[in-house]
Amino acid sequence: MTLFYGNVFALSDPILISISPEMKNIVLDGKWTFFSEWKPTSLSYIVNDDKQIILRTAHYENFIYIFIDSVNDFTLDHELDTAIICFDGENNKNKIPDQNDFCFLSTLGNSHGIIYQGNSTNVHSNYFQKISASSNFIAISTVSDENDRYTDIPHPGFEFKIPTDIIQRSDNYGFFVSVYDSSSNIFFTYPEILQDDISVIPSPQKWGDLISPDKSLPELHYPIMIFLIVMSSLIIFQSKLSIAKF
Repeated sequence: MTLFYGNVFALSDPILISISPEMKNIVLDGKWTFFSEWKPTSLSYIVNDDKQIILRTAHYENFIYIFIDSVNDFTLDHELDTAIICFDGENNKNKIPDQNDFCFLSTLGNSHGIIYQGNSTNVHSNYFQKISASSNFIAISTVSDENDRYTDIPHPGFEFKIPTDIIQRSDNYGFFVSVYDSSSNIFFTYPEILQDDISVIPSPQKWGDLISPDKSLPELHYPIMIFLIVMSSLIIFQSKLSIAKF
């Protein structure tokens, strides 16, 4: 199993994420709605032998957007084909999941995703517990077809819109992806982790990294930036006045 970007091959290099104002035009319906929809995003591939998963990532304002395109899965197993993505806001690579670790699950044919949060005392549930989903969280999976950039043969697509208020704002998350092709009983994972059960999430100690190389995540909104600039200017001005009095 190999992960690569363009012509660069690696087993567990960081996944890169970019800022993209075009995310405001995304139609969250679980597939490529139009041919250029997910083009203005970072592109990665997760490969298992001769099959691959297309991973698109971007962020804008208060959300992280992820699209998982199962371009080689042509048997549509509703409620069985599954995608899970996990974030560690502190990226501390803990052996046991804690409250900063979150996983988001979507299954083919479902328009309502599930959120799990780390709980170091929940031994019988793999140290994760299901929590109430935020109204701003979206995870939806349907069939991607004629508008898909990679193949028009119907196959599963998984779209996620994840509020940064849940996972914290960071330019370097612990990150894990697992996609299950039920008919082939194949797992695609980033980083490369042998997995035989979609319900068992590997320890955050084994997760990879999702990095904002230009530090645009976490981004500051314009009102906050203006407020900080004004406050900084006032502090500097007051400091100069105090100095002038002496």
